[in-house]
Amino acid sequence: MRTFTPPRMHVVRKEEKEARLTAFIADLLANAVACDLSGLGLTVLARSHESPVLKALAAHADALRSAGLRMRAIVVLDEPASPEVNALLAGVPSRCACDARLLDAHEQLAVGDRVAWIGDCMRREPTKRDAYEIYSGDCAETASVAHRSFDRVWSFTGTGKAEPTVAAPSVTAITASVEVSIAAIAEGEPAPVVSTRH
Repeated sequence: MRTFTPPRMHVVRKEEKEARLTAFIADLLANAVACDLSGLGLTVLARSHESPVLKALAAHADALRSAGLRMRAIVVLDEPASPEVNALLAGVPSRCACDARLLDAHEQLAVGDRVAWIGDCMRREPTKRDAYEIYSGDCAETASVAHRSFDRVWSFTGTGKAEPTVAAPSVTAITASVEVSIAAIAEGEPAPVVSTRH
């Protein structure tokens, strides 16, 4: 699979999404690890445990572990995961975002300093619809924006503690997230925004 530089938007058929992501990761993983000079590692923001981006990463779980990449994941909808995705996320700091506003965001993957993928709006179920996606194999700006966006959501969704698996959200956790957002707004800091709604 060839990489796309500079990053451009592509329409991807739902039947091809997982295979295309799997090939993108395979083509760029070694280069992304070598170019991770800032130690950003791998961050992924996914709609659910069954999102094609997590399945594509699961197909490369052994290579990811061998590369020693620091990985963090945020999953917005807490749905059952396949054994492969469970194995991928075992021991990985993961959070369940449990914030419906994030469904207006885009799924995303960033690896190191230069590799990123940005998926369609989370409201468009990836297994049911064709999607608009950006494949960025060599763009520091796109990767930086994706990592920063992930960090914003990460800080919004928890306390900063590494959680070995994604746990089902409790009412207390949901309330705490809302209170953090309200406190941030009261202090003049906007609540996290991840891209735009289609």
